Amino acid sequence: MVRDNILIRALVVPVVAVVALLGGCSSSVESAGDGSYAEHEPAPGKPMDGGQEGYPAEDGDTGEQEPMVIRTKTLRLEVAGTEDAVEEIRELTRSVSGTVSDMQVATDDGWVHRRDGDGEAMRGWVTVRVPSESYEDFLDSVLGLGTLEYQSEATEDVTQQHVDLSARLENLRAQEARLREFFDAAQNVEEMLAIEKELGRVRGEIESLDAQVTYLERQAAMATVTVELTEPRAVVTPQGPSWGFVEAVTNGFRGAAELLTGALTVAIATSPLWLTGLVLFLPIRAMVRRRRARAAAGAEEG
Repeated sequence: MVRDNILIRALVVPVVAVVALLGGCSSSVESAGDGSYAEHEPAPGKPMDGGQEGYPAEDGDTGEQEPMVIRTKTLRLEVAGTEDAVEEIRELTRSVSGTVSDMQVATDDGWVHRRDGDGEAMRGWVTVRVPSESYEDFLDSVLGLGTLEYQSEATEDVTQQHVDLSARLENLRAQEARLREFFDAAQNVEEMLAIEKELGRVRGEIESLDAQVTYLERQAAMATVTVELTEPRAVVTPQGPSWGFVEAVTNGFRGAAELLTGALTVAIATSPLWLTGLVLFLPIRAMVRRRRARAAAGAEEG
């Protein structure tokens, strides 16, 4: 009991010493069963953890870790009907226990619903998440819905990242377990507070690493497939040779509009001149008329 108390005080008073000791213990020592610790030593002629004889395994060795690959696929298909193809993709996704994460359907002119019979081509985008084991079968089914126009695929191998994060997470959990043992054996409030503070820090790192590991596992377990759907555009051909009547009428109206526009522009631009002339013309005309009237009256009297 006295020995345990001395060990606890030596480790707790400087908290940094506790962490350093715990980190060393979790990676390079093991319990000998009698309270003491002995370093790992390889058996003669036996390799350690898949490494060379008498040496530990090299960093980056994934051992029996299954490959973890994140897959992302993009397809563009020309289909007879976008809305029908979207429903078929939904059914295919449900059949493999996948989920639809995004879906959009629109005309080329905007995000509006097509009216029956208006002849506008539709476009659609569907993004789904499917289990990796059903990835290839799902793609084969989707490709059967129309004509492939474009495809791209991106893969990211996160096996080593997952191994590294998992190893760090395991070490931190071992440190947490040791700290809890020290906390239970603490003799005073000062030791308990110091260990509790270190426990909080280690617990925060554990939760962060655990979230990262879980995210990688979920991303690798489900592949992301985005399918762009297009419809063939209607092709309009002339029924016969054109005689040019429509073009002539169109050009005539266009020329008349241009002529009226030009005349209106000239009238507005010269308005100061003809307004000034009109103001001067009216009084002069009235004066001339009065003179003519007087002259006519004088001639009649004579």
